[in-house]
Amino acid sequence: MVKKMAYRRKLILVLLGMTLVLPITKSFAASPVLICGESLPPFLYELGEDSQETRHVTGIHVGNFRLLTELTGLEFAFSVLPWKRCLYYVDNYSKPGDYEIALDATFNTERAEKFHYVGPLYTIGTAVFYSRHRFPDGPISKKTGRVISWINEMQHFSICGMLGWNYEGYYSRHGFPRSVKVIRTPAGYQGMFSMLSKGRCDLVETQSALVLGAMMAGELEMPKDIACSKLNEVPQKFYMMVAKKSPRAEALVTRLSKALKHLQDTQQFINVNDKEFFPASESSTMITKCL
Repeated sequence: MVKKMAYRRKLILVLLGMTLVLPITKSFAASPVLICGESLPPFLYELGEDSQETRHVTGIHVGNFRLLTELTGLEFAFSVLPWKRCLYYVDNYSKPGDYEIALDATFNTERAEKFHYVGPLYTIGTAVFYSRHRFPDGPISKKTGRVISWINEMQHFSICGMLGWNYEGYYSRHGFPRSVKVIRTPAGYQGMFSMLSKGRCDLVETQSALVLGAMMAGELEMPKDIACSKLNEVPQKFYMMVAKKSPRAEALVTRLSKALKHLQDTQQFINVNDKEFFPASESSTMITKCL
């Protein structure tokens, strides 16, 4: 890990000498770019005491945008907000000091009419989680006789999920009958995996990277009986969205797109799929196999 960090610092010095993006003008870089996103460990989240004065924003995005600062000359400031509020602020940008970018967005045509998409910033795959007590050999597909490897093979099991998450794709894309209901909890990752461990459902389907992030942020203590199996679904892409109403929107898209591509091509962005990123523990080591 130390060698990787040294390698990154060395490459940053090289990058600073390269004319990757357009020259920076004082008027363009005068005001910082305010960015918002929902709490999504390990990408963006808050650490510290409950008091607002002692909390600080951290995560993969904070480190990666420092690299973007080196290449673009722009300063970035982050806030963790509820997702709908973040979208509202960026959509209604009107002056410097307003939120200009929203993070961790999936693509849809309705949003593309309101925002410029840049990225993807990252892609993450999904996995199925289960209790080893209930399924010592893993959950077996009725279709193949092997451990399930596709979401549509989950429809014969009971499924736990989180209140507020959208599971419509189970029915519209993966062929679940409407009679299959997702048992939802408002108690976050801890509540969802507790229900799974206690046998209130058979399976949980979610991104392993986000589960590991919740563990890193102290939001989840994984029950010891939980195991996972990676699914073969196409990884989900996540983007940043720039406010179309910003007078520098097109310039931001050009600079960020060019710098982002270079950093990704040269493998400078911190990659959540790098198994060395997450602290080692019995549970995390098991889950990294499902990244």
